[in-house]
Amino acid sequence: MIPARARTDPRGREFAMQPARSQRWFDSVRWLVLFVLLAVLCRPRMALAETRVLTDADNGGAFQLKAGDTLELRLRSNPSTGYMWSVQAASTPLLKLTGQSQTQPTEPGVGRAIFQIFRLQPVRRGRGMLLLHYVRSWEKPAPGEQHFAIRVRIR
Repeated sequence: MIPARARTDPRGREFAMQPARSQRWFDSVRWLVLFVLLAVLCRPRMALAETRVLTDADNGGAFQLKAGDTLELRLRSNPSTGYMWSVQAASTPLLKLTGQSQTQPTEPGVGRAIFQIFRLQPVRRGRGMLLLHYVRSWEKPAPGEQHFAIRVRIR
């Protein structure tokens, strides 16, 4: 501990002991560090948004998302046959389609597979079903058509 020093007035009388200047500086720094630590520890934890990527293998599964997350579907397709994946109107309104794209074939030629990519974001909390059908745009989905369905829970 740093010793305190006595102060005197012009007549030579001593006043009460005052802490040394370095002691006051040390106390100020200590309080500042304590305040910063408390601010860091008490701040609300913010969950980072994630991108959840699903493929054909995830068909029939159940998944959880949180607000701010992105759901990305990567489904194999062959557009040269006229078949493409499409999100069905019966799908849950909890997810909003925010983007759609497709990859290029790895080799040139007709009949090469690509991936259709769908990006969806949660709109509100709840449970629902996301449905996609693999159909030709000019045909209606038939009962035996290939489909992709997942259960989603938005928390």
